[in-house]
Amino acid sequence: MHDAVDRAVNDTVRALVRVAAMREKGADRHSARVAVLAVATGEKLGMSDEELLVLRRAAELHDIGKVAISDSILGKLGSLTDEEIKIMRQHATLALEILGTVQALKPTLPLIKHHHERWDGTGYPDGLAGEQIPLGARIIAVAEVYDILTHGAPWKEPLSIEEAKAELLRCAGTQFDPRVVEAFLQICDLMCD
Repeated sequence: MHDAVDRAVNDTVRALVRVAAMREKGADRHSARVAVLAVATGEKLGMSDEELLVLRRAAELHDIGKVAISDSILGKLGSLTDEEIKIMRQHATLALEILGTVQALKPTLPLIKHHHERWDGTGYPDGLAGEQIPLGARIIAVAEVYDILTHGAPWKEPLSIEEAKAELLRCAGTQFDPRVVEAFLQICDLMCD
């Protein structure tokens, strides 16, 4: 029975990621890459199998709230206005409305909601700092930024792997948990190409 439930939840996650990809080109590949990097980092940090499962699902769904953001903002080339940034930032909490009724995904919600918090407390949506931020959210933050840095985005040209790693190091202790960055860079040396 447990296996059937896990399969059903995984199927639901895949379906939601597919919906996100219909709204935002490449969202499915981004989510998959973030999930692989996040789980490897979580393993390096000693997370349990259950924690890693929650982390994988949260990483795959971390941007699902973007399905509720307008195309004009989601696909805009160049800089967003202050108002557009405010709307875009809502994706972290919109995800809770989308996923909140799926009982099996409830453990992912804090990780998804807080993946844009910053180690120094200047992130969103709640301004959490340091250990207040769930570990999984801190891991997703590093994996997501690395993926955006190395694969680019409508507003950003991609960097080399070495440039991206240097940027993560530069932001360790302010944007990112230094311990997560250290673990990420260790697994990146083995996995990133």
